[in-house]
Amino acid sequence: MTAEEIVQNYQIKLMKIIFKEIDSLMTKKENADINAHKLAENGNSVRTSAYWKSVGNAEFYIKETYQKLSALAEMDRLFRWSERLHQEQLKFIEKYPRVMEKYRQTNIAG
Repeated sequence: MTAEEIVQNYQIKLMKIIFKEIDSLMTKKENADINAHKLAENGNSVRTSAYWKSVGNAEFYIKETYQKLSALAEMDRLFRWSERLHQEQLKFIEKYPRVMEKYRQTNIAG
C-alpha cells in the first residue's frame, strides 16, 4: 500500500484531526493576541518577557496553522474533498466555519 493509498483510505479521519487542530490553533492565537494587547496597554509591559512570549506564541500558532492548511490543500489537490462538501462524510466541516473560511482566504489550494 502506497502512502497516497493510506492517506486516501484515512482521509476523513485525518481531515477531522487537522480541522480540529487548526481550530484550536486559531483560538490559541487569538488568546495570545489578546494577552499581548493587554500587556501593551501599559507602555512598560512591552519590555516584559510575558509580552514577548505572547507575541512569540502568536507567531508560532500562525506558522503551525499554515502548515496544517497546507496539508489540507495537498489532500484537496489529491482527492478534491472541497468539491464534495455536500457528502455526508464531510458534514463535520460545518462545525468549523472559521477554519473553512481561513482555508478559502489563504487560497493555498490554488
